Amino acid sequence: MSFIKSIFDKNTTALEQAMNLYHKRNNALTSNLANIETPQYRAVDLDFKAELNRAFEPEARGALRKTDDQHMDLAREGKAHFVPDYTGMTKGDGNNVDLDIQMGKLTHNSGKYSTAAAVVRKKMQMLRFAIQQASR
Repeated sequence: MSFIKSIFDKNTTALEQAMNLYHKRNNALTSNLANIETPQYRAVDLDFKAELNRAFEPEARGALRKTDDQHMDLAREGKAHFVPDYTGMTKGDGNNVDLDIQMGKLTHNSGKYSTAAAVVRKKMQMLRFAIQQASR
C-alpha cells in the first residue's frame, strides 16, 4: 500500500461512495420534480442501502469482474438501480409525484450530502495541519 493510499483510509472511501450515492439520489429526486406534470410518470428513488452494499461488495451479488486492464470497470461506473417510489398518491393522469414528499426527500438528501462533505473537508484540514506541523 502506498503512503498516499494509507492516508485515505476506509472511512474516506466510504464517504466518497456515500457522496456519489447522494448525488445519484439527488438526480432521481430532481427528475421526479421535473416530471411532476407529466402524465403517467411514476416517481423513482434510489435504494441507498442496497446501492451502498453494491458499492462495497460487488462480487457478493455476482457482479461482472474486470479481468483485463482495458475492460471498463462496470462495477464502479455502472448506472444506479432506481426503484419505484410509491409514497405519493396516484392522480387521475397516472402521475404519482407529490411535491411536498419529493421536496422533503430532496432536503433530507442534501443535508446528508452536506454533512459528508463537511467531514471530508475537516479530514483534509487535519491532514494539511499535520503536514504544516511536520515541516516546521
